[in-house]
This record gives sequence, structure tokens and C-alpha cells, in this order.
Amino acid sequence: MRLSLLVQGEPCTSFAPHNALAFARAAVAAGHGIGRVFFYKDAALLGSRFAADEQKLRDGWTALATEAGFELAVCISAAARRGIVEEHSLADGFTIVGLGQMIEAMEESDRLVAF
Repeated sequence: MRLSLLVQGEPCTSFAPHNALAFARAAVAAGHGIGRVFFYKDAALLGSRFAADEQKLRDGWTALATEAGFELAVCISAAARRGIVEEHSLADGFTIVGLGQMIEAMEESDRLVAF
């Protein structure tokens, strides 16, 4: 099964990014493919190079994405509202995309799982 994930919770005050990472690890281990993980709303903070509190969680996401070959996508609008711009503050392994890429991921996946 091909999955896409939508993560919306803030990394420091919500378990959403942690639960999504655990789910993604289990899905990959079970042989499922992940096309894209879309970080939206406060979850966009995970894509910031300067968010030191999230370093371990961010490293977990980038390691799994590299291993399993999926994209870590940060919503451009959510990122801009939180001061994340690609040239200066986007963490390695993350890309800035528009909502159109989330729609595309939904169309290409069997399921969208939201956290």
C-alpha cells in the first residue's frame, strides 16, 4: 500500500510528529511505501534548521526518509508564517512545497493518514 502522511501538530507540545514518525517506521517495516510526508500548520516548525528542541525528532525523520526514499515536505504558507525560508532556515532533508503537492500526494496514494 502506498501512503502519504499529513502532520499538523507542533513538535514540542503535541505528540503528533512523534506518533507520525512511529507510524511511518512501522509502515515501512511492514513493506508499505510512503510517497510524501507533508508538515502543515505548527508541524512546519520541524523543518526549521534553528529549532534545536526538535533536533532528535528531525534527525529521526530525515534518517527514515533517506532510508525509505520519501519526501519531507513543509507547507510554504505555514513555513513563511513561522519564519522558515528555504535559503536561510530550512533544515537539511526538507523541501518547501505548496498545497498542490499535498493534493498530488493524496491522488498518488492509497491512503492519507493525518496526525
